[in-house]
Amino acid sequence: MPIPLYGFLQGDTVGLLILAEEAETLQALARKLQDAASLRVERRDRVQVVYNDKTMDSTMTVAQAGLQALDRFDVLSG
Repeated sequence: MPIPLYGFLQGDTVGLLILAEEAETLQALARKLQDAASLRVERRDRVQVVYNDKTMDSTMTVAQAGLQALDRFDVLSG
């Protein structure tokens, strides 16, 4: 079942609602956010996912990171 999350991409002016799967990696989640914001923000290969003010390991899954419905995550240039 998809998990709705609020994603904020560095350089964008709005947060976006992104549907994630528990088994999806944070790297894939970051790509999904970049794709959704691609009309406003250029894609970057090196990014960091920040959740609860902590830089997360991009190989972790959404479930391993503890993300739950309507949580916020940030994708920063890195």
